[in-house]
Amino acid sequence: MPKRRNADQVLLMVAFARVDALALAVAMGTVCAIGLFLLSAVLLIKGAPPGVPVGTHLGLLGAYWPGYTITWAGSLIGAVYAGVSGALIGFVWAVLWNLTHYLYIILVVVRAHWWRMMAD
Repeated sequence: MPKRRNADQVLLMVAFARVDALALAVAMGTVCAIGLFLLSAVLLIKGAPPGVPVGTHLGLLGAYWPGYTITWAGSLIGAVYAGVSGALIGFVWAVLWNLTHYLYIILVVVRAHWWRMMAD
């Protein structure tokens, strides 16, 4: 018969569940890539008045991502950059999230044992 866990353990396991770093990286990379491509596409479809460049503010990302411009080819290049950047941010976020929760659980357990020793 499997060992039953008490309600406190189940609550802690749910509250401090680990985040899958690879899954979050893929998800954030995908959302960022699709998002930047769609933003660029909307600007291209919408267009601009004659003599005004299309997407001046979004085009500033080209300073950080070489090759990114508000063109159809540039939007694909930007989608790759945004995907990689989003994946890196998602991976780092998940690792830091898991690390802080792991350290917090260790702190709680150590304090609980310390208080139990002080009470005895």
